[in-house]
Amino acid sequence: MAPAMILILLLFLLVVPALEVLVFTLSGLPLWAIFLEAAVTAALGWRYARREGLDLWTELESDITNRRLPPEEALDAMLVVAGGWLLIVPGLLTDLAGALLLVAALRARLVSAIRAAIRAQMRAH
Repeated sequence: MAPAMILILLLFLLVVPALEVLVFTLSGLPLWAIFLEAAVTAALGWRYARREGLDLWTELESDITNRRLPPEEALDAMLVVAGGWLLIVPGLLTDLAGALLLVAALRARLVSAIRAAIRAQMRAH
């Protein structure tokens, strides 16, 4: 596994949960509100993540493996799936990140940046 991937994994598994606990503690929300928020956003996240499915990931992986630039629509849909999964993960910070990925204008900017990064990576190899 690449060092960058290990760093991202450690960040997601160690730092994000610690920040989530801190945010919940400082928020002063009652426990029932925290559980309600987690249940509602998990249900919404499941709805968005389920809509696209595994076929999309297979298509993106095939494009990149065959050195083709993935279409904007596929990357946009993958960001919606990522937003859905972030909503499923309990926590206010992950919910905020997931909700932001559901905003079309933000996704459009991210898709442009991702395509530019993929294009640059393809040129480098």
